[in-house]
Amino acid sequence: MARAIPEAVLKNVDKLEPLPVTAQALMKAISDGDASFAKLAGLIELDQAVAANVLRISRSAAYAGASAVTSVRDALVRLGTATLLDLVLGEYMKKLRVAAPMYALSEDDLWQHSAASQLAVRAMQQEKPQAKIPQSAVTAALVHDIGKLVMVRSLKVEVSTIVQRCKETGETWVEAERALFGTDHAVVGGAVARKWNFPDEITDAIERHHDASLPDSTVVLDAVVTANFVAKTIGVGLGMEGLNLHVDTECLQRLGLDFESFGRVCIQTTTWLDEVREAHKSAQKPAPVRR
Repeated sequence: MARAIPEAVLKNVDKLEPLPVTAQALMKAISDGDASFAKLAGLIELDQAVAANVLRISRSAAYAGASAVTSVRDALVRLGTATLLDLVLGEYMKKLRVAAPMYALSEDDLWQHSAASQLAVRAMQQEKPQAKIPQSAVTAALVHDIGKLVMVRSLKVEVSTIVQRCKETGETWVEAERALFGTDHAVVGGAVARKWNFPDEITDAIERHHDASLPDSTVVLDAVVTANFVAKTIGVGLGMEGLNLHVDTECLQRLGLDFESFGRVCIQTTTWLDEVREAHKSAQKPAPVRR
């Protein structure tokens, strides 16, 4: 059940840039079970920027195979449909990058936190395959803080206001959001997910990733809660909130993570994030001028 959101914030959910047509079509095809490689390749080929990125990623060291990738269809076979959707959503998240002064986060802070959370889920899948974390958890982790973008656009609030509330009451950052604004960024993110017609398990994970107790949790929600904690633990996207949050430790237990395995997930996430940062820097460099 959707939670109440003040009208001023809800208006900005409707104003958020629409999900790219390519992402909408991919999600519908995957959800409907009509995700043949031929159909998906047709959708991707209609978006030249996405097609170029898919081909580039499929040829990277991370996805290298014995045979050469010469077409979008070859790339889809190499990457898989879930990875494809994450690539499209990841590019969308980069375009949405804005500074979030009410959280004391720069535009790169928000994007890197999303990337780190996504990578943390992949690291958990590698560390604990028996937990059977689905690919939808990777998608949910990537967009779990989308509500912050709406909150920033809706509320002209000094970060000191929230910090002072936390100091005076001992509340967590999200509890202070709820007290001051009548909602929090996780709930707002759930509203965005509904607007975009995300699957229920992804919407639920976005909306409840800051709940203090999760007795009826799912694997996807457990993974997103833990991924957010991993990203914060390695110092990505802390802002003024820092580690002032509740984490239901049973999420980690249900995934089979103890202190040592959690540490390995943090190390692997850091390693992969460094690679993503370097790749992003390379992509931003201007092409050499030919003479």
